[in-house]
Amino acid sequence: MADSAGFSASGWGNRELDLPPQDGTRPTVLEFRGGWFTSQYNLHELRREEGQEVVGPYLAAAMGLGRERVVLPAGCDRLRVRRFTTHGNSMAIGPWRLRTVPLRELTPLGVAVKGKHGDLLLHTGRRIELRFEWDGDFGGALFFQSLTEKKERQLTRGEALRGTVKVPTEGLLRVQGHGRWRLDVVSDQS
Repeated sequence: MADSAGFSASGWGNRELDLPPQDGTRPTVLEFRGGWFTSQYNLHELRREEGQEVVGPYLAAAMGLGRERVVLPAGCDRLRVRRFTTHGNSMAIGPWRLRTVPLRELTPLGVAVKGKHGDLLLHTGRRIELRFEWDGDFGGALFFQSLTEKKERQLTRGEALRGTVKVPTEGLLRVQGHGRWRLDVVSDQS
């Protein structure tokens, strides 16, 4: 799935999806979105291991009308959408949507960026130092993946409330956490 290719799927319940092959030269970004206030779905990778199909790690959640953007793991060719329920308390069945997102649609990491909950930002510049801060009692985490690497790495330690991190090169910055946050470029270290 190159930057220009488009994949989309939608549904109202649990579903397994076969993905077209990834081109492998750039990360593939997925957007997972719910359609009703009371619905919640989880997205997982499905892996084939020794003659079995195994539900892989949690990738994203579609809660209510919100969206979550994630980088598709390298080599992933199958996904599972699962309706979230808890014992004795099921969420209403509602629609979900999944699509690939071209990198150009991601929020650019500018001088200052604000957000709420998780997001995926595109950094197209040189090495920078970022100041981050979460409002409230809960912190969050920042993860970075260059446009040529297959794995991301965590830039913060645990669930940090505030501090500074270095973004080494152009790539994707994933913000993970709950509540409002703010990122400010402190210095350009070219």
